Amino acid sequence: MIKFLIIYLSLLLPHPVHVSMSSMEYIPQDEGYRITVRMYSDDLLLDLRSLYQLPGEHIDDRIYTGPDDIYEDYINEKLKIKINGKQFSASLLETEKLEIETIMRLFLESGGETNNIEISNTILTGIYMDQVNLFIYKDETNERAFRFTVDYLNEKISLE
Repeated sequence: MIKFLIIYLSLLLPHPVHVSMSSMEYIPQDEGYRITVRMYSDDLLLDLRSLYQLPGEHIDDRIYTGPDDIYEDYINEKLKIKINGKQFSASLLETEKLEIETIMRLFLESGGETNNIEISNTILTGIYMDQVNLFIYKDETNERAFRFTVDYLNEKISLE
């Protein structure tokens, strides 16, 4: 009976970690990067509500159910990417809105040789002081992983 009560209460409480997972992979034939961002749906909704005026009919329990274009705006605001010193914006390809997790897939057209990339990752850092944003960069010859936090928001990758 006690185990059942503990399991039941744990389902009612929010998750105990604040983490997102992002990846950026170079696709040579498309001359650009495929970007994938995975976040807890309730955390994403909380951040979207803090940044945008969301109509009530677009909120279903702990998931945003409105138009997907808001995800593109959100990611381009929270995950800033500069290639060779020039700011780029990603285009949303698709989303998966799941009960626990929202997955956003985007494409960033780079249009040429990449010497360096600057990444600023502020996903949820304005809400949670313990937020961790894991990030993986991959191309034909490099694979690197980074851990962004409230105190560490920027990284520069030299590819020369």
